[in-house]
Amino acid sequence: MQTRQFLFATVAAVGIIAGFSSCRKTIELGNKPNLEFVSGTDLISTDSTLVMDKKYQIEIHATNAENQTPNTYFELTRTYSGGEDTTVYYEDLVGDKQTDYYYTHAFTTLKRGGTERYTFTVKNNYGIV
Repeated sequence: MQTRQFLFATVAAVGIIAGFSSCRKTIELGNKPNLEFVSGTDLISTDSTLVMDKKYQIEIHATNAENQTPNTYFELTRTYSGGEDTTVYYEDLVGDKQTDYYYTHAFTTLKRGGTERYTFTVKNNYGIV
């Protein structure tokens, strides 16, 4: 009889402990912003090999995440041939730009061969894209 009571008390205690440990507050972190490259006749929208000393354009379109978290910041950095990143442009997004933002970057490639990399960053309160 005591073994049965002990077993019942043990099972009940485990059930209570499991019940307490499963009562956790879930915090929703949100979603990252959406960023896409606009394609068009005179726009670069993918990795490309470009002609030296020629003008090009890249256009991005950033929208807020599905959960409507507003975008807060945009930054464009450039790197030449594996060197350090240099900020080319940045903007704190306010008003309508927090939900729907376009940016067009016009540039001329170097007069010498090398690798030129552009990084577009959009942030909201929850992440970067």
